[in-house]
Amino acid sequence: MRQIIATAAAALAVVTAVPAMARDTAPAPSNPASTTEAPAPKANTRYCVTDKTTGSRLARKTCKTRADWIADDNFDPLAPQR
Repeated sequence: MRQIIATAAAALAVVTAVPAMARDTAPAPSNPASTTEAPAPKANTRYCVTDKTTGSRLARKTCKTRADWIADDNFDPLAPQR
């Protein structure tokens, strides 16, 4: 029983030490306000929506660009959903 506990403790010590050694040592950005802003979406970014049809167990996934969603279905994939 002691051997199992000792082995588990040693494994736990190794697991917790690995992330500390793998930490990125890159310097912090000089302007922290610029890192909090969300990047602007690209024009060719595709957004996928999964539709479930009544009476079917299979879901259908449709992917389009934001402009295509707005033009075809008057649906903005980036707008907050109600």
